[in-house]
Amino acid sequence: MSAVMGPNGKPLRWVADMFTTPVIDHRPKEVLICAHPDVAVQVADFIVGEMKRNPFTEAGREIAEANSYDVAKEMKEWNALPWYAKLGGSPDFGSTAVGKKAEAYALWAEWVGPKCKWDHKPQIKNMLEGRGGSALFNRGWQKYGQHDYFYDIWSNIHFGYVGIAIGFDEAELINGAGLAQIGSDAIRDLGRRRWPTTQDHPENGPWPASADDVPDHISIQLGIDLFAETKPHALTADSLLRKVSAVPVPWGKGQDVAKRLHRCSQ
Repeated sequence: MSAVMGPNGKPLRWVADMFTTPVIDHRPKEVLICAHPDVAVQVADFIVGEMKRNPFTEAGREIAEANSYDVAKEMKEWNALPWYAKLGGSPDFGSTAVGKKAEAYALWAEWVGPKCKWDHKPQIKNMLEGRGGSALFNRGWQKYGQHDYFYDIWSNIHFGYVGIAIGFDEAELINGAGLAQIGSDAIRDLGRRRWPTTQDHPENGPWPASADDVPDHISIQLGIDLFAETKPHALTADSLLRKVSAVPVPWGKGQDVAKRLHRCSQ
């Protein structure tokens, strides 16, 4: 967008009744005329690279293999063996399945936990500050179009997208995020010498999903939904940004939000 400067040296904002959707809506809309770059595009480019790559990394394949253990399939293959191959007795398929799932959870936690390789917040901060200092990072808020987005959303979108891609189901991801938030909140409270408390957001779903931050829950669900629509080979920054743009303000509730109208003074 081109900058139209006012007498105070800041970009003007127009209130227009044009370019609205749908055309029958004639209510005035605030359109920002702003010289600030869409920095969120850089972050979307980065996270899309991670979302396309990580399901096929060694770690991604290892987790997918652990998640793919199928008791019915294994039993069918064992039953099809010749009699002499069964002399040792039937394997304990149920225990093996439990062990494989525990392995998948443990590996996943090693990659998505705080400050781990697939926790992208430090990487995004370092990337933007390396390119433009603290001003480009802007305390975690990056502009795209008419809005600013908080940088927490990107790694949570990756969490949902890659988690589904490597074999977890939606309930495992949503509930697992809630349980992780319970642990994180407890550590925070104990560090402040307070009795641990949990969040309660029924709009996320039943416990433990209700214990997660609302913006995190929305972001994880977005990643899950995006994988259903667009597989890694077809994923682009544009397709991700269209999905992100469709999330209504405030992407959360109260003070815990991840999307706001862009203001040049912020």
